[in-house]
Amino acid sequence: MSFKIQEVTAIRIFSNDIQKSRDWYEALFNLEPIEDLDFFVSFKIGGACFDITLPDAKNPFSQGGSVGYWLVDDIDAVLKKVEELGGKLYRGPLKVSETQRTIMQVQDPFGNVIGFEANTL
Repeated sequence: MSFKIQEVTAIRIFSNDIQKSRDWYEALFNLEPIEDLDFFVSFKIGGACFDITLPDAKNPFSQGGSVGYWLVDDIDAVLKKVEELGGKLYRGPLKVSETQRTIMQVQDPFGNVIGFEANTL
């Protein structure tokens, strides 16, 4: 049996404070959520959703691990905004010659790590 992988449709992070996380990411992305509940928030970014939900026994809160990367046009501007909002650089920026992109990971004020990448051509 075979299958075809098509695209990433959602990236989910976990937070103990959904509302504060929602407010922070709303300011960072300059987007309003498409779904906004007490226990779950979702933003539509391009063709994928960025979801924030409460941790549980099967999905505990943690740092690092699998990290999704958002393609942006200006990685330096992203880092500046992250820092202005109280987040910090977690890793990078690193130039990846194989993809001709620069990547970085940032940590939000709640401990989650997300990635960004930009073309370096």
